[in-house]
Amino acid sequence: MNFKSISQSKKDTGLSYLGMVNNSTKHEKAFKYDELVYTLYLAPAKSSGYEVCPMRTEFCTKLCLNESGRNKMDTKKNTINNSRIKKTKLFFEEREFFVRWMIEEIKRSKLKSEKLGYSFSVRLNNTSDISPEMFWIRQDDGSTKNILQLFPDVTFYDYTKILGRKIKEIPNYSLTFSAADGNDADVAKAIVQGYNIATVFGIKKTLPMPETYLGLPVFNGDESDLRFLDPKGVVVGLYAKGKAKKDTTGFVKYPVLMLKAA
Repeated sequence: MNFKSISQSKKDTGLSYLGMVNNSTKHEKAFKYDELVYTLYLAPAKSSGYEVCPMRTEFCTKLCLNESGRNKMDTKKNTINNSRIKKTKLFFEEREFFVRWMIEEIKRSKLKSEKLGYSFSVRLNNTSDISPEMFWIRQDDGSTKNILQLFPDVTFYDYTKILGRKIKEIPNYSLTFSAADGNDADVAKAIVQGYNIATVFGIKKTLPMPETYLGLPVFNGDESDLRFLDPKGVVVGLYAKGKAKKDTTGFVKYPVLMLKAA
């Protein structure tokens, strides 16, 4: 499939877009920071036939935010999930077509942010955990460049459960490690490697976050989704939402209960 234009790509695939800007409740919070965030939602886990979350845990999969927000209201036609599946298949089966289309969308979004006098960032993995280095296109000389290299002046950020990405060598990429059920050993390694740790706490939004957790200060991550603005060396605390409010598997942490038990 040859990329010609966004309008032609829409006709060829039946998709209206790949990514959008500040299009969810959590990303809308970026407006108060004068930030536009281009976001991409793929079909999580292996729901498209392709695995996009290789280190997902059982309850991470069950509680995936793919089933939250506006998607939760789209139950009859299932339009959003079907669109995400189509995008994911396009990514794996027509990689360069997908990336060239995404590049054009990012350029347009970046230009919009500049006209507004806003900052601009990109989050590729909202419902996936794919290295941005897999988003590549061939150059005229036969070499390849990934999306991070193509936009060196843009900050990209993600959450991950995959250890070993050499993020310190990529100046425009910010990565936060996600705690989940059964990955405590990886969390400990991630702390040593210098990651901030995103942790879901089972406490009411009216209560403050715990001051410390895992020996690190806790930063309220629900103020925005802009993880690259967080201080270094912290646990990024997130309030449990949706199905996660009733979780007792270990995915959600209960510092208040642990304090009482002690």
